[in-house]
Amino acid sequence: MIHLQMNGFIADNLFQYVVARVLAEELGFALRVSHSRMHPQRNVPQLEALLAAFADAPLSLQGAVYEEPVDHAAHMDYGDFDGYDLDLAALCDRREPRRLEVKGYFQRYDLLRPYKARMRSWFALSSCDRGYAVGPDDLVVHIRRGDLLVFNLALSLDYYRELLKQLSWRRLYIVGCGLDGEVRRYFARFEPVYVEGEPLQDLQFMLAFDRMILSNSGFAWWAGFLSTAREVHFPAMSRDSARDHPKATLVDLRIDDESRFHYVENVPYQERAYTLADVYRARGQLRKQRVAGAVLALLARRLGRLR
Repeated sequence: MIHLQMNGFIADNLFQYVVARVLAEELGFALRVSHSRMHPQRNVPQLEALLAAFADAPLSLQGAVYEEPVDHAAHMDYGDFDGYDLDLAALCDRREPRRLEVKGYFQRYDLLRPYKARMRSWFALSSCDRGYAVGPDDLVVHIRRGDLLVFNLALSLDYYRELLKQLSWRRLYIVGCGLDGEVRRYFARFEPVYVEGEPLQDLQFMLAFDRMILSNSGFAWWAGFLSTAREVHFPAMSRDSARDHPKATLVDLRIDDESRFHYVENVPYQERAYTLADVYRARGQLRKQRVAGAVLALLARRLGRLR
């Protein structure tokens, strides 16, 4: 049996689902899923709505069930597995009966590449332009801030400006998370249309576009990967020794085998420090311990200035 313990948010859950389902299908094992504990009152219904809209993404699969022995080779809380870089083929080659516990992030394109056709068939989704009559010369921009600001992982808004200076478009649309006053002031010169909704609505809307500028967000990656857009721009973040978060050091989702993906190299992170207002706006994306830690860090920073 494959038991997947999801963690993180919806985009994370999709990567986790792919790895667990590949294992289940290759080994002929049943798949069982435990939901992420990250804000389940909101995350679970959003994820279930998204999976239900996909062509073929059930949360459980029939197959052989073994409770013992328990194998933790794909569980990041055991052994040497870092949560990202997994030898999935080797695990599939081990055919012995067992209960395989799966927990990680798995955000490595080399890991996923052999299964990309399956992923696109499982997660096939109809597009919906929500009545905006999106045309081939329109451009959608995805922005992710919120918790990324608090984790010091939000990219510099200048990444968008430099790309927009190089491109032309009929109408510019912006979707995403954390579309605060700072964002709206920054993009005012471009007269964008802001479109906000639930994750399923946002994904379907982005899939209606033939041209995309995406953020350093897993959700944005899924939109680009699942789309048929002819032109998808992604940031390749600069390696910054001051940012040692696994999402900055271990993730590698560069799609290097499809010419429609265009990468902007060495995109910097946003330089300004997060504020109390940032923490408050991102509270729905952060664990209580992280909210408390961020507030304490802000107080320590302020006290340090007063000395």
